[in-house]
Amino acid sequence: MKFCNNCKVNIRGQNKYCPLCQSELDTENETENIFPNIPTIFHKHNYFIRVMILISVAVSVICAAINILFPTDIWWSLFVAVGIACFWVSISVAILKRRNLPKNILYQVIILSSISFLWDLLIGWQGWSLDYVIPIICTLAMAAMAIIAKVANLQAADYLIYMLIDVVLGIIPLILVFLNVVNMRIPSLICTVSSIISLTALILFEGENMFSEIKRRFRV
Repeated sequence: MKFCNNCKVNIRGQNKYCPLCQSELDTENETENIFPNIPTIFHKHNYFIRVMILISVAVSVICAAINILFPTDIWWSLFVAVGIACFWVSISVAILKRRNLPKNILYQVIILSSISFLWDLLIGWQGWSLDYVIPIICTLAMAAMAIIAKVANLQAADYLIYMLIDVVLGIIPLILVFLNVVNMRIPSLICTVSSIISLTALILFEGENMFSEIKRRFRV
């Protein structure tokens, strides 16, 4: 515990100066901090995370070496490295937002959709990201949010705005269908139907809470 020679009082915590007179505190008799350091998930699993990073780097380097020794028309090792990088981006966001599952799910939808779209572009546009991946991700996200909200008994403010954003994103595939951008329409139509049903359910059963939450967040 620190001591102020001017005020003659003991000061707890990590203050360097007295909160009363702002003079420098005496640290000769200082004891350990009364607020213990709580390890984060990165500290708890520090060794495991380092091992996984080492494995990721090793796999990328080995694939690059094999690609150089046995050259092909495509630098497939680059796709391996990018895939591993995308994996770590997704995992990092999942860990950082682990205390808010609905927000975590929404972030994963945006990240995975963006990654799949860019990946589709990199390998020579095939359209599978718009045909399958993005509609399926949005549909699964809506189902996951509904289940989590029910199981965890979340309050409306904890998930409604994220659910609403995901529902709006789920309607985008319908626009792509009308623009003839997608080749396989079934996943997009399933996603759109799920979005419309989810939006109707939100309005009917949580309409007042939803509009209140929108006003609160956007200061309408």
